[in-house]
Amino acid sequence: MAADGDMAATAAGEQADGRKTAHLAAGSMNAQTKARLITDFAQAREILRSPKVIQAGAGAVNMDHSQPEEVPIFYIDGEAHRRRRSVIARYFTLKAIETRYQPIMERTADRLIADFAREGRCRLDKIGFRFAVAVAAEILGIDHSDLEGVTRRIEATISTDGDAKRPIKDVQDEAIAAFYAHDVQPAIEARRNDRREDMISRLLDEGCSDWFIRTEVRGYAFAGMMTTREFIVMAAWYFFEQPALLERFRAAGKDEQLAIVEEILRLEPIVGYLRRRVVEDIDSPVCGHIPAGTTLAIDIRAANMDEAATGPCPHLVDPNREKATAPGSGFMSFGDGPHRCPGAQLSLHEARTFLDRLVRVPGIRMETKPRAVWFKPISSYELYDAVMTCDRAG
Repeated sequence: MAADGDMAATAAGEQADGRKTAHLAAGSMNAQTKARLITDFAQAREILRSPKVIQAGAGAVNMDHSQPEEVPIFYIDGEAHRRRRSVIARYFTLKAIETRYQPIMERTADRLIADFAREGRCRLDKIGFRFAVAVAAEILGIDHSDLEGVTRRIEATISTDGDAKRPIKDVQDEAIAAFYAHDVQPAIEARRNDRREDMISRLLDEGCSDWFIRTEVRGYAFAGMMTTREFIVMAAWYFFEQPALLERFRAAGKDEQLAIVEEILRLEPIVGYLRRRVVEDIDSPVCGHIPAGTTLAIDIRAANMDEAATGPCPHLVDPNREKATAPGSGFMSFGDGPHRCPGAQLSLHEARTFLDRLVRVPGIRMETKPRAVWFKPISSYELYDAVMTCDRAG
């Protein structure tokens, strides 16, 4: 059953599209002119799980595979990819989340939200990003005692916003170098003689070079941090525009809260397209015939709206929707198959933990809605300038 406010709002038209980024995405998404577009959920799932496809997005065609051990995990497939994923899988299990990272999430969220309550005002994208950085730094093995400094350096490496007088790429490259020098390389040196239960230690155990570790850390850290930041802001946007949904979240237990944030992510997937290249003919009842050499663009937003997978009224926030896949999947929002986001469960738990504390601040309200911009390289939205206010703590 959908939240009361959602159902009432759509009484005149159940299929009204109230997604926050629908208009922005419609005018900005580009599936590549030579790519075959996939919008059907079942086809998307079969393709993403197929051993007959390889990565074709985010510059994959330009990646040098002559030294496979130095290729970031995002760009490799097959057995090499499975081996690489097994190295880091232990850091993203539910057990690791609940026993190791949950206390970190709670402490960090409590501190950041207490600061907000004292000041009475905050930028949600800013404190959400600080929260995401603290959790990711713990997993990776980066010292986050200077959380503000780490956050500032990382934010500069990924930000596409603002009116910088210099080219964005130059600013980002400079910031990446600073992040490596001030945060990643010192962590590598510290772990050489003092291994801990973190990803940098594990990669050192595997004999990985410093260059490779820096590259992997950047990939995992930035993907997870951006996902968590946008996810927190987007969910809050839905809550403060739909009072019934907000109250339901406040009253819900952990499992129902996870279902609510997962349903919002289904509606607003952060990455809009995934691209694959077919390396061996595909012939199946679901996909039909797809010849080798075909480039495919999987439209995640469309697949998540496929009524064959979602059931009726796919545009509604319905936490009780019968899942097309296992709980915690976000439908296609985290991808599927071998390259499915390894931090999917972690991201859901991070968002739930932070939001659960945020919405309980006395007198909290969203004074200014987020400003959404589009990041074309990965067909992704970014949310800025969401201003939250509250009754200041005495």
